[in-house]
Amino acid sequence: MQRFVILMYHMISEPKTAAEIKYACPPKQFEQHLQMLLSSGFKPISINAIEDYYLHQTPLPDKAFLISFDDGFEDNYSNAFPILQRYKIPAVIYLATGSIGKTNQWMSKLTFSERKMLTWTQIKDMASQGIDFGSHTVSHPRLTELDDGDVSKELIKSKQLIEDQLGIECRHFAYPYGLLTEKTSELVQQAGFKTACSTRSGFNNTERNPLILHRIEVYGDDSTWKLKLKIRFGMNDASWFFPLKYYSARLLSRLG
Repeated sequence: MQRFVILMYHMISEPKTAAEIKYACPPKQFEQHLQMLLSSGFKPISINAIEDYYLHQTPLPDKAFLISFDDGFEDNYSNAFPILQRYKIPAVIYLATGSIGKTNQWMSKLTFSERKMLTWTQIKDMASQGIDFGSHTVSHPRLTELDDGDVSKELIKSKQLIEDQLGIECRHFAYPYGLLTEKTSELVQQAGFKTACSTRSGFNNTERNPLILHRIEVYGDDSTWKLKLKIRFGMNDASWFFPLKYYSARLLSRLG
């Protein structure tokens, strides 16, 4: 069965605090990731190709992958965008619309540094050159802690703002913190979204619910070999010992 992977990034910059090591991927490392994917025969696709795959059964290339970014950090424009252009790789950025042109307020209160977020000028420039944009709500809340009415407001307001600013339909969504329930995904569908990304690890195929797509989270300190392992086994965490444990378990199950 054909399958594809979605890779999840956040910041493409040097980490400034220990907490950011997981979420901030240095530009050089990001470029090495892309080089490894392309040299290994992986084919970049857009989020719209994934939508067509589910809605119209349009086939995807073998070893297809999508690059996605959550939140909408300014370094997606200054650092990631030039690298994506260099290798002609599409991507989707999920915007927390209430923070556009501001800072990462929901993170800087914790152990993260204060970071600039994208401006509409930057977003429009990228959108005109092949980068897609989706909603990540307005205020980046934990949707499972809100009532249905407030969830719908977060979805609809962010969707409408993106549509008003870019002049195109916003059909794609990503759940903040990856938190969702069955009701949450129903509200996402009712708001008019065609795809939605979770933070659940694993591969996607025709049997996957397009409103609960799985992604592989790429950490800022992931080497290329570790990313290879993640993609091979469809998981967020990887170590040198995992393949040994994986194949040993499979062998034991056959012998049993």
